[in-house]
Amino acid sequence: MKKKKYTSVSPHRHDFIEFSLVLEGRGKERINGAEHDLRPGTLVLLLPYQIHEYRSLADDRLTMYICNFDMQLLATGPEAAWGLDELLLGRDPDQPAYVRLPEEALGETVRLWDALYGEYESSQAWRPIVLRSLLLQALSQFVRHGSAAQEPNKKGRPAPSSRNIWPVVQYVYEHFLDPLSLQELSERFHVHPTQLSSQFGEQFGLHFVDFLHELRIRHACSLLLSSTLPIAQIAFESGFSSYPTFSRVFLRLKGVTPRQYRERRNGER
Repeated sequence: MKKKKYTSVSPHRHDFIEFSLVLEGRGKERINGAEHDLRPGTLVLLLPYQIHEYRSLADDRLTMYICNFDMQLLATGPEAAWGLDELLLGRDPDQPAYVRLPEEALGETVRLWDALYGEYESSQAWRPIVLRSLLLQALSQFVRHGSAAQEPNKKGRPAPSSRNIWPVVQYVYEHFLDPLSLQELSERFHVHPTQLSSQFGEQFGLHFVDFLHELRIRHACSLLLSSTLPIAQIAFESGFSSYPTFSRVFLRLKGVTPRQYRERRNGER
C-alpha cells in the first residue's frame, strides 16, 4: 500500500488487484480504452491484467491511496461465499470499474483508508488480521455505493457469457505451474476454445498463451532473485516444458536473458 502524488502514469497492467482512492486533485483515467474522471472520492477497483493509465489535469496533481492485493483474497475463504467473489466472477463487462462517493460519505471513507494505511505502516500484533478487516470494510463501501449508483436496467446478474472468464482466470492463477492448454480449459469450464480465446483477447488484450507466459515468467523472476537454482531448473520449475521456449519468452518479455536478469538485479542489490 502507498500514498503518493502523481501527475501521470503510463499504460501498464498488473497480475494482482489494485484498489485506489483519490484524496486530492483532478484527472483522467483510461481502463481498457474507456476513460473516466478522477476527483476526490473516486474509488477504483482494477482487476488483474486490465490495462490502465492516468494523468492529472494541467497544473494539478493527484494524491491517491493505492492498495494492491492478490485476487485469491476475494475468491477464497468465507468472504467469497458472502458475495465478494462476485466482484470478480460476476462482474458485468459494462459495469464501471470506479465509484464516485457522495460527499457525505467521503469523510468516513478517508478515515477508513487512513486507518488502513496506518496499520500497513505499523508493526503491531495481529497486523494481518486488522489489515484484512479494514480492507474488507473498504471493499464493502465500493460494493454498496456502486450498487446504489447502478441504473435500474443494469441491475441483476450479468449474462452467462460475461461470467465465464473470471473462474478461468482464477483457475489459471492457481495452476499456472501445471501443464495448461486452451483446449483443457475449454473442456473444464464448458466454453468453446474459440469463445474462450476471444474473451481473453477482449478482456486483457492478449492471447491466452501470452497471459500464461507472463505469469510463469514472473514466477521465474522471483526464483532467479531468491534462489541459486540453475537457470535450466528454474525454467521447468516455472511451468515451461522446454528450456529454449523459456529463454525465448523471457527475452521477449524482459528484454534480457535470464542470466543477465539475475546478474543485473543482484548487482543492483
